[in-house]
Amino acid sequence: MMKSLTKIIDKIVIKQAEVSSLLMAVLVVMVCYEVVRRYFFNAPTIWSLELTTFIYGVHFVMGYGYTEYFDGHVRVDIFSSRFSKKTQDVLYIILTIFVTLPLVTLLGVWAWDNAITSTKILEALSSAWAPPIWPVKLFMALGFTFLFLQVLSNLIKRFLTFGQKEAVR
Repeated sequence: MMKSLTKIIDKIVIKQAEVSSLLMAVLVVMVCYEVVRRYFFNAPTIWSLELTTFIYGVHFVMGYGYTEYFDGHVRVDIFSSRFSKKTQDVLYIILTIFVTLPLVTLLGVWAWDNAITSTKILEALSSAWAPPIWPVKLFMALGFTFLFLQVLSNLIKRFLTFGQKEAVR
């Protein structure tokens, strides 16, 4: 049952990351459009910088869980890489339970609190363009939720493969 739960979480996180990766194509088109307008027609837009920042920010945050799935977050393993697999597993489990999960949980709770508050007041930026910021904050909260789910999935998988030579995906 736990193995099927991790597979479901992994599929959801991977699929959302694949979909949100398409934002890079949108970003490239927008930047090219702005470059042409600015340098060939001397007519820059007032919205492109903020919108590209929003799109990149959403793309970045939605990739947290995906990066966690592939164990791609930066860590210092100078010492732990010399430990046995069992010791590495114990260290991973302890640090995940007492450091990573609480941190990711707090980030998620704070992000959702901020997103809900922002959505209630339909928050917008105070710039010349004045775009709504609340959708971006909702995506940020969603990104932290996917990260939380993936950390939980990886923790469950580590428990299931405790002490084994090869970890199972």
